[in-house]
Amino acid sequence: MEYVYVGKIVSTHGIKGEIKIISDFPFKTKVFKIDSHIYIGKTKKEEVIRSYRRHKNYDMITLKDYDNINQVLTFMKEDVYVNKEDLHLSDSEYLDSDLIGLSLYSDTKYLGTIIEVFSPSPNNKVIRFEKSGKNYLVPYVKNFIKEIDFMNKKVVLYSMEGVLECV
Repeated sequence: MEYVYVGKIVSTHGIKGEIKIISDFPFKTKVFKIDSHIYIGKTKKEEVIRSYRRHKNYDMITLKDYDNINQVLTFMKEDVYVNKEDLHLSDSEYLDSDLIGLSLYSDTKYLGTIIEVFSPSPNNKVIRFEKSGKNYLVPYVKNFIKEIDFMNKKVVLYSMEGVLECV
């Protein structure tokens, strides 16, 4: 089972055991639905979602067999995960973590191997890649990506004059 990080429990809401989760997960509709299984904390305690709703910037859930605030207080500040197989991603859908280990190219020029995809700020993503023991960063913007080929384990960027000259 491969666990995928979905978000973090930040607090409760009301007295009936509703949990407030902060998440920027791209496939929320595949995770936050009734009878969906989630895994909470370092021990990955399996729970089942009883209800879901959005409230401001939060994903609000209740869990089966929990009906008051005292029962869910143990989950505060815990991470929430989902089993990757439960996402049922289509061929055109992928997680950022799926890019790790792929080769990165600018048109036909080999740039290096992707070692991380991260967000230095809420609206920006960056690809960190390694070549000859050095780390480099490029913006992870859909308009810069020419092709993602999982069969050949490579990501091809459009040539960005000046940006990739030092690699």
